[in-house]
Amino acid sequence: MLLDVEDGRIARVLGDAHHPISAGYTCPKGRRGGDLGHGPDRLTTSMRRTADGTHEPVPVARATVEVADRLRAIVDRYGPDAVALFMGTQQNFAALTPPMARAWFKGTGSHKLFSTMTIDQSAKWVVAERMGTYLGGRQRFEDADVWLLAGTNPVVSGNGGDGDGAVVQNPSVTLRAARDRGLRLIVVDPRRTETAALADIHLAPKPGTDAVLLAGLLHVILAEGLHDGGFCGRHVADLPALASAVSGVTPALVQDVCGVPSDRVREAARVFARGRRGMATSGTGLCMGPHSNLAEHLVAALNVVCGRYLREGERADDRAVLTRHVPARAEVAPPARAYESGFRSRVGGVRAIRGELPSGILADEILEPGPDRVRALVVSGGNPAAALPDRAKALRALESLDLLVCVDPRMSDTARLAHYVIAPTTMYERADHTAIMEPFFPRRFAQFTPAVVTPPPGVVDDWRFFLGLAAASGQPLKFAGRILDPAAPPSSEQMLAMTAERGRVPFADLVAAPHGHLAGDSGAVVGPATEDAAGHRLQLLPDDVRAELRAALTEGAVDPRFPLSLVVRRIRESVNSTGIRVPGLVPGATNPARMHPRDLADLGVTDGQQVTVRSASGRVRATARADGTLARGVVSMTHCFGSLDPDDDVGVNVNELTGTDTGVQTINAMPTLTAVPVAVEPATEGRGDEG
Repeated sequence: MLLDVEDGRIARVLGDAHHPISAGYTCPKGRRGGDLGHGPDRLTTSMRRTADGTHEPVPVARATVEVADRLRAIVDRYGPDAVALFMGTQQNFAALTPPMARAWFKGTGSHKLFSTMTIDQSAKWVVAERMGTYLGGRQRFEDADVWLLAGTNPVVSGNGGDGDGAVVQNPSVTLRAARDRGLRLIVVDPRRTETAALADIHLAPKPGTDAVLLAGLLHVILAEGLHDGGFCGRHVADLPALASAVSGVTPALVQDVCGVPSDRVREAARVFARGRRGMATSGTGLCMGPHSNLAEHLVAALNVVCGRYLREGERADDRAVLTRHVPARAEVAPPARAYESGFRSRVGGVRAIRGELPSGILADEILEPGPDRVRALVVSGGNPAAALPDRAKALRALESLDLLVCVDPRMSDTARLAHYVIAPTTMYERADHTAIMEPFFPRRFAQFTPAVVTPPPGVVDDWRFFLGLAAASGQPLKFAGRILDPAAPPSSEQMLAMTAERGRVPFADLVAAPHGHLAGDSGAVVGPATEDAAGHRLQLLPDDVRAELRAALTEGAVDPRFPLSLVVRRIRESVNSTGIRVPGLVPGATNPARMHPRDLADLGVTDGQQVTVRSASGRVRATARADGTLARGVVSMTHCFGSLDPDDDVGVNVNELTGTDTGVQTINAMPTLTAVPVAVEPATEGRGDEG
């Protein structure tokens, strides 16, 4: 980005046309960076809740000591598992914050670690644990001739990389250029999204039926012998079992269940399988819906049966510039099912997966009586009051905590409930680099940026708060292989240099490159399998996946009380709850209930009229908007809106409509947050219909 700074404030934000990755592309959120940093709701000092429930300023040093004292008292009385950490999406945009937050938390001795990963995409972890992982690396978008995107809309969200899509930088232009060079794009989404509008094939299944559609694609590929027999023979244990399990999921059945014409199912399967290179990738639309663990598993199975991975001798993925390069090998890390032996929660017997407990049980961990009930929660860069399912229960849980600490630059819903709000620096007020973002870059790239504007005197870098908290608690903190001295802490620049020690670009060279540093080809190639791993195989159909497929194929009829499906959508102007309060950023500044015009007409509702949206878990009142991109029977709203402040007119929170009683996945306790059965009706007068 290029910033115009006047009198110490950001006056204008522009794209950097000379930047080797963005080439000047910006999004609406980025262009309002000045408002995010200097807006009237920006906290310029930490806050402490008073006896009457209001908040008063408190110096961060004093707040840190008071928080440490209260945490120590809770641990002394109830044990370390009475303390929890919730890590939000926003902390992942600061290279030092995640490792420092984790380092502090490790010192507490608690097992109660939660993050937004387990409320939107933990199905990806489940797949790796149950199927295993091919260690040669993924095929790349840059040389693909086919790509399938399921439940993700990168043209709007800008999300992608190795997580859930194909592109991050200037996605609309990138996708169009790929199609111009011959790529065939397949999009699976119940809405004709901005990305679907660019697709060669758009499959619009009924919400919640993605797993059946994916099983149908696999049926066509395997029945017609379009799979990669060589790759499967070397790396797959049970291909015949998968073929047998999907043998009945014919295109005709898919049409009946999903509403996708059978000929389109065949066409999409053939186009994907006959492509020379290219992958199927997925986003929150799959991971937050019904049968999400199964749906994600079947996406991975598509890639496996079509052999969409790098082979021995091919150029390896070498985007690790500041981080340590891990050699690629043409071998499999077998299924570990580590969650079967991880820390066991007293809530439903759910176990930790990759060191984290599912966020879907966080409210119960706080509310259910027990010796290790969570009594203190530290929130880093997140807003669980807006993000957790069953919002009424989530708020009740947060309000019942003995201690709630929130690191946030503004008074989010979670911050309003907190005993302490630690005000951090924002993105242009701190030094940073791109180590944490390397999987999202299409090229071998790294960048360092110093602080551009001076932060308010009352704020603190997030990482310094966690270092101070560890020091005040008397616990050593290890970072980058060394114990930090809180009496003589390193600078942010020194800390960033530590994290880049195992990279291939000297930190001084990075600092000297104002537009970032493009690293050259490392020459790394995919190596052969090691002797110990040569016999490892991927498991495409373990018994629990087989059972989940049977359940998806025998799902009951639609509840007549809730004949419509609520699907959540992303918008360009916000990242979850960040940005919704910036004046003029979100069009209309609310969260309407969008429906097909004919559905509105059938309900006797006009565009702009107030409606009540009801589910088995709750109800909200919203403004109806006609949206011709939606299929019939679908209601579309954006997640993480709403406010606890009745004077904030920022729309309603869809988690008033979600619950944790039904539709919850095994293993990761993932609730259903999209494809939620709902009913819509004209709103009546009075407050009874308001969410």
